Amino acid sequence: MLSVVDLRLLILFAISFLFRVAYFALDIPVPEQDTQDYQELACNLIEGKGYVSQENWFGFPMYSWRPPVYPIFLAAIYFLFGFDNTVVVLVQCLLGAMSVIILWCIITRVSARAGWIAAVFMSIYEPLVSVCSEVMSETLFTFLVLLALWALGSKQRKFFLLALGGIAVGLCALTRPVGVLLLPSYVLVVYWQVGRSGWASIVYVITASILVITPWTLRNYQVHGAFVPLSTHGGFIVAQSNNMEPAWRKDRGWGIPKSVFLSMPTEIERDRYWWKKGLSFIREYPLVYARLIFERLLRFFYFFRPSYNLFFAFIIPLFIMGLFRYGGDKDLVLYTTFIAISLFVFSTLLYGSTRFRLPMEPLLIGFGAVYVAENWKRWSKYTAIVYTLSHIGIWLAEDDVREFTLVVLHQLGFK
Repeated sequence: MLSVVDLRLLILFAISFLFRVAYFALDIPVPEQDTQDYQELACNLIEGKGYVSQENWFGFPMYSWRPPVYPIFLAAIYFLFGFDNTVVVLVQCLLGAMSVIILWCIITRVSARAGWIAAVFMSIYEPLVSVCSEVMSETLFTFLVLLALWALGSKQRKFFLLALGGIAVGLCALTRPVGVLLLPSYVLVVYWQVGRSGWASIVYVITASILVITPWTLRNYQVHGAFVPLSTHGGFIVAQSNNMEPAWRKDRGWGIPKSVFLSMPTEIERDRYWWKKGLSFIREYPLVYARLIFERLLRFFYFFRPSYNLFFAFIIPLFIMGLFRYGGDKDLVLYTTFIAISLFVFSTLLYGSTRFRLPMEPLLIGFGAVYVAENWKRWSKYTAIVYTLSHIGIWLAEDDVREFTLVVLHQLGFK
């Protein structure tokens, strides 16, 4: 017989899944962004052409531009069910619903009430609901990040959990390279909490991660004759994010002109050139770079992308209060550290984007839920009503609010 908790979780899983399927059924247009590249990689794998994409790159082969997990995920679905993105979306809806349950498992370690608040809110959280309809890596990456954090955040450092956490970290890094930031987060927290006695756990996790990543790294060395641990995409992001007119200020700032491919025909040449260009700019223009750091942080938490994000705006004040009040809690410090390291890397080296923020948003929801659960009795029903209605009011007047926000930012010199 199912327990009451099991039954509630089953119902919550079903609601989460159906919300995501219902959104897909509305047939709301979604941006393709990197979809075509992922699909080409997947189809080439099925057709025996190898892991390579060319269509978006003027016919020049890109062997390691994107890490392999998401294209393999697509290839497996296309192989079993044919080239049908409906099946891809349905699988991603399942992963999205499973992510809700994993967040419940994570936050329940702190408070049962907070776990339910976080899971219920995530089940209807529109940005995480809608992204399941996109043939993009966000849903899979978010699932793997939460799985890794659940395994690594356990008080019981059993071999199974450590191995699962390490494997999940490796898969995260092979889905989107920033997933590797989970490793320093875990190392810092374990060393801070238990000191040298935690080295065995650290070694287990790092070893499992390396075992997952190494076959891909060896393949890259065989293809390029150079050390490429994860992808050849990093230098491009660094160069485009660190210059006088970074890519996010331009309409088509992330495109690569054909002349670049003609002058530097190999991925390794381009990647090394871009890394050198981006890092040289940081050294030569430290004041401009400092301004870009602040601008990236603003973009990371910007509410209008492209329209007012009611759900994110609702949770962010609660997240901030929860982070400052409970971020040092032993059950939450791993998630605090991961958020801090991710923010540091995105703001200092890469670029702030609501899309890149998305895999962290379950943790923001979790901190907000902990704050609400621990301060439940201090909030009167009138406070909750006013808080909710104020956000709805901003949402209804989003055009005026957005225009005012942009005017203020432009007056401050931000674009």
